[in-house]
Amino acid sequence: MLENDFFTIIAEERNENQVFFTVHINAEHPIFGGHFPGDPITPGVCIVQMACDLFSHLQQQRFVVSSLKNAKFMQIIRPLETAEIDFQISYQMAENQNDYDVKCVVSNPDTTFAKFSFTVSPTS
Repeated sequence: MLENDFFTIIAEERNENQVFFTVHINAEHPIFGGHFPGDPITPGVCIVQMACDLFSHLQQQRFVVSSLKNAKFMQIIRPLETAEIDFQISYQMAENQNDYDVKCVVSNPDTTFAKFSFTVSPTS
């Protein structure tokens, strides 16, 4: 989990089967020491994990990504320039009734950084 270390939630708004989070990315996190020193860039895998962590936060249960579909990373997230980003997450129960199908848009008011769909499964 990256919550409360790599990123923190600063705002949350829930609607039926949809939630909006605003998060702050910690540009001092050790991940950025290797990705890349002096010019940190948020790895795509971290963006997906952040979305999974946010869904887990929402459901108050730990989930893992079981499949990733339709991932589009359109703009780089540089936490020194853009530390606060928004995650718009919509979800529905998957066919097997244990998993959820999730859609996520990562943006700020000026830019869409990523769009992706994924399936999450509860951890045991």
